[in-house]
Amino acid sequence: MSTGKARDRVLTVEVEAGGALRDLRIEESALRLGPEELSRRILGLVDRAAAQASRRLDLDDADSLGLGTSAELAEAVEETTPDTWRVQ
Repeated sequence: MSTGKARDRVLTVEVEAGGALRDLRIEESALRLGPEELSRRILGLVDRAAAQASRRLDLDDADSLGLGTSAELAEAVEETTPDTWRVQ
């Protein structure tokens, strides 16, 4: 299962690739931020962690299918794109 983690000085989140929250750690000092700032930071970290998990999932899928890395995929697509599809 691919997960992503993100943290700042007072918060740590871990999410699954679809964005489901697996873990949330809040240091006591974070409670002084106030509800709006705390919410904003948590949601921002969840977004960052979900993006990381999705990238990992993409790489895991490519590897399990024997497709190689993203760079290798991009090169393979470029090599097999017909000239008639390219911008002239």
